[in-house]
Amino acid sequence: MYLINVVGPFALIAVLIIIVVGVCLRQRRNHVLEELIKHGQVASVAAFRGTLAVAESRPDFFLRLCKDADGRRLQFQYRWLTGVGRQAVFDEVTFDCSRRSIEFTRNKKPTITSFSEFSAIRMREIAGKHASIWHVELVPYRGRRLLFLTSERGDRQTSFERTGAMARAISAIMCIPVQVVVDGKTWTPGWPPKNSIAVSEHTENSH
Repeated sequence: MYLINVVGPFALIAVLIIIVVGVCLRQRRNHVLEELIKHGQVASVAAFRGTLAVAESRPDFFLRLCKDADGRRLQFQYRWLTGVGRQAVFDEVTFDCSRRSIEFTRNKKPTITSFSEFSAIRMREIAGKHASIWHVELVPYRGRRLLFLTSERGDRQTSFERTGAMARAISAIMCIPVQVVVDGKTWTPGWPPKNSIAVSEHTENSH
């Protein structure tokens, strides 16, 4: 009993330190990935694979995403087979800089929302041992985040680069920043990069 009383507080402190260090490392990686999307080399928008596909794209001005056969398959898989929490359920999403608005369509019923209602785009990872998917959400000034897009499952780095290209394109149209939330429960050798040096090396190697 005496040993428990002596060791117990130190064990608790050690656990708290591990948790704090883990949170700090995750936050640093989030920032590095945000910088990679903003300044680094990512894939092309056309390379994205997920619940919606690019139907029309005019850089910095217009982007229309529509559900195709692969998107239907993914939505069915994520909803009924694998289960990935909240679902991206839209059939079409259009970002129009000229109107400063987004049109969400589901079951042939469109809803138009102003850019001014949102403060950021959020990429949130759900990772497995070697693969991950990314949810893409719009962060409103008030209310719940709006999930509108989910990537297909794939290699962590490749999935990030393809989804990051989509987030960057939408960010340029809406003029709002991209937030990244990497899955802290999974560790993959060499990924995600931990610092700006890794981002620079990655960018150079991609050219």
